[in-house]
This record gives sequence, structure tokens and C-alpha cells, in this order.
Amino acid sequence: MSPARNPLAERTPDLVTTWPQVCGWRLERQHVTSPADDLLTVAAALGGVQAQVTSSARFTVGLRSPGTTADELDAALWTDRSLVKTWAMRGTLHWLASSEYALWVSALTTREWRITPSWERYHGVTAAELAAITEAIPEALAGRRLTRDELAQRLADLTANPHLGEQLRSGWGAVLKPAANRGLLCFGPDRGRNVTFVRPDDWLGDIGPAPAPADALWQVLRRFLDAYGPATHADFGRWFGVPERAARALFAAHADQLVVAAIDGHRAWLTTEGAARLSRSAAADGVALLGGFDPYVLAPISHRDVIVPAGHLDDVSRTAGWISAVVLVNGFVAGTWTAAPRDRGTALTVTPFTTLSATDVAAIERRGAELADRLVDGPVTVEIAAAGG
Repeated sequence: MSPARNPLAERTPDLVTTWPQVCGWRLERQHVTSPADDLLTVAAALGGVQAQVTSSARFTVGLRSPGTTADELDAALWTDRSLVKTWAMRGTLHWLASSEYALWVSALTTREWRITPSWERYHGVTAAELAAITEAIPEALAGRRLTRDELAQRLADLTANPHLGEQLRSGWGAVLKPAANRGLLCFGPDRGRNVTFVRPDDWLGDIGPAPAPADALWQVLRRFLDAYGPATHADFGRWFGVPERAARALFAAHADQLVVAAIDGHRAWLTTEGAARLSRSAAADGVALLGGFDPYVLAPISHRDVIVPAGHLDDVSRTAGWISAVVLVNGFVAGTWTAAPRDRGTALTVTPFTTLSATDVAAIERRGAELADRLVDGPVTVEIAAAGG
């Protein structure tokens, strides 16, 4: 059998660029250096905000939309419902723009859920039981906002399988994610310390027509490349949560609609429009403080070996998938930072990877001061720890 064609390797690059220019373009596209007017613009541009850690998600939005208050963000989620909280890419929690919910659901329905014997043993639910749970969810949630315990009991009753009630209470997240990807379930407002679940059509009302899954997936791919590119099919597969073979097939199907960028010897894909914008972009310049799980660091995975100094990847991408808050200098990760309460304010401790210049330290202090009363409890005191090796 002959090896599969690799159009990325075969094609002459349409654009030759550098990593500093790519960093500058990505920071602008992700609204770090070009702040957005509102939080919905941020959510759309990023292809959703990862919300596995709520405080990090709030920081991600607030950094990019400085005029957004905590009350406005809460109102978007739970009052006017212009944001929807659900499991999306990679099976992780995201905030999506509600106006685009139909697009995301259509694209997410293309994800393959492989229910293996080991998955069944781990979660205590068979593939047939998972299918029964998923099909029963619309009836279980019709006109209701249910806590996880209430939903577990309701599904056990509807499926006439008491065993499922216990399994849903213990391994409920993984078992409900396929239904979320089909648009059958999303999160409602917390009830005390308990999350609640609702039917999206009850909660959001008319979400409008959904594009065909293949068209939706193409739109999502373009969104990804325009915010996270230049990127490879493996990058997209990791971000969206699909096997590399599926991502490779998607890129191959649209190769004639994409362009190839060469970045200091690295090759990756962009949209035509993205390549035109990148060619006009300036190199990244200055200092930025990004919060934990920031999209600039989350994806694409192939950029981390470039923007994170050798020997420090474990400081940034930590155990159990935790992504540290980082300091950027000219688009590259120069260290990490943490914040802690201190004397009715916040102490921001920066751990640089190498010795910082006086200019960079002054810029970090200015960035820290900008966080006061907006993203952390101010005033802010910046402390620079000893540089790591």
C-alpha cells in the first residue's frame, strides 16, 4: 500500500512568515492586544470559552473585554441567556454564544463516541444503557430544571433501571456528555451548591436553523484556524476532540480552500482570509499576563514547543491537564504567575524562567496594576521570584 498523500508537505507555501509575527497575529485575533467591545464577541472569536475552572474563564473574558463586569457575565449566562454553558470541545465545559448554539451542536454531532469495554467497566454503564439514558433525557428535562441527583432519579425511573440512578450519581459527567453534544442538555443556574440541567430548547428558546453537520464542521475549522492558526490537522483534532484520522480527512477535504504557511521551517494551514491578515500583522511586542487555561496557551498544541522555553513545558502544562497562568514577553512565555490575597489587596507573584529586564519588570507591574478592581481584588502588589533554571 502506498503512503497517504500529505498535501501540507507537498504544496509550495503560500505564505512565509515568522513566529514573532504569528504570535502578534494570534494575540490580536484572540483580543489580547485588540480588546473586544463585549463578551459575546470574545466567545465567538475564541470558538467558545473553556469554563472547566470558572475563575479562569472569567479572567479569559475580562482580559479581552475590559468593560465587562462580573454582573454582566452572570446576566449573560443566567438572565438574558446570551451565553450557554455546556460540554463541548474535548468533552470539557465551555461557554458558547447562544446565537451560535445550533452551529456548535451540528458540528459536535460529528464527534464519534467510542464506547469500549474498558469505558463500560470504568463507568458502570453499558453502551445500550448509555443510549437509553441519552434518548430519555429530553423527556426527563421537559419543562424542568433538575439537579444531578434529581436527573439521575428521573432517568432511572424513565428507563425502569434503578441501577442507572446510582451510576449517574457517581459518574454522571461522562454519561451526560453525549447528550450535551447532541443539543439535548445544557446547564441551568446553580441551585445553592448544586448545578442544574435544562433542555436547551426550553432554556434558550428558538435557536434557529442548524447548518448541515459537514457545513458546520467546515465553519468550525475556519474559526479555529482564524483564531489559533496556523495549525495542523493534529492541532485541530486535539482542540476539537476527534481522532487524528478524522481531522486529517477534514483537512484533506478542504485542502483546496486553505493555504499553507511556512513559519521558520514549520508548515501549517490557514484560511485565505487569515493568511492575508497575518501577512500584514506586526510581530508581538510587549508584556501580557494571561490567566490559567488561556486559549493562547491551550491551542494549538504544536505551538507550545516554540512559545514555551525548553525545559519549562511542565511548568506551563501541569499534572492532570492544568494550564498555568503565564507571563508573555513579545508573545513568548517568559514565566508563570499566581495571585493570593494580601493586606486587603492581591499579591501577584511572578516566577520567570530567565532573568527579566528592568523594562519587562516595569511592564509586568503596569499589567498587574491594570488587573486591580477588575480581574483580581486590588490593589495589586507584584513580586518577582527568583528565575527558574
